[in-house]
Amino acid sequence: MLDQFHLCMQDSIENIIDVKADDNCGYRAIVALLGMGEELWSLVHTHLHKELTSWFEEYINLVGGIERFEELKCSLLVDGLSMVRNFIIMSFFC
Repeated sequence: MLDQFHLCMQDSIENIIDVKADDNCGYRAIVALLGMGEELWSLVHTHLHKELTSWFEEYINLVGGIERFEELKCSLLVDGLSMVRNFIIMSFFC
């Protein structure tokens, strides 16, 4: 895969990991490069969602309003998994 990059960039590339090509490949690449295994890609979603929620006022200003903020926050919910996890957590604590 290294030959797919321009010659001037090839010396700067230290590691190439081929991950499953799907809508989550960017997240898969992050966890794979962290040595966690690409199947844990949803952890990146979860941590980014927590980050947005923790600093919501700053991110609302950064992204240009509450509508865009809510859109970004919802895009980080892993379909099905987050809903089930949230239900289990809420059921446990309630």
